[in-house]
Amino acid sequence: MCLIARHFESLGLPTLILGSALDIMGAGKPPRARFVNYPLGFESGRFRDKTNQLAVVREALKGFADITSPGIVPLDFEWQAGWDMLNEREKGKLDNRSPRTTEPQYQTEDDRRAAGGQ
Repeated sequence: MCLIARHFESLGLPTLILGSALDIMGAGKPPRARFVNYPLGFESGRFRDKTNQLAVVREALKGFADITSPGIVPLDFEWQAGWDMLNEREKGKLDNRSPRTTEPQYQTEDDRRAAGGQ
């Protein structure tokens, strides 16, 4: 997203990234970004909390006026229950996904062939 944002900015179109992966955003050097310290997947607010979601997005959009030079500006929101949920999932209590591997995985045989897999 950072590369796309930089391209659009070079064409004169203002962009704003709202993200929760500070290390990834930092590596991408976005022209204008807001960081919310929520677990991945919850960048636009707490799960099923419309009030918080609206507050996060409204505050983030202020970045169009407030961020005058390239950078990442943190938002002042906290959600400890979200991090607790993530920690529980990582302990295997809520996570039913297959373990990660370095081997490519495909949903169908056609997908494997299309990707050039053997």
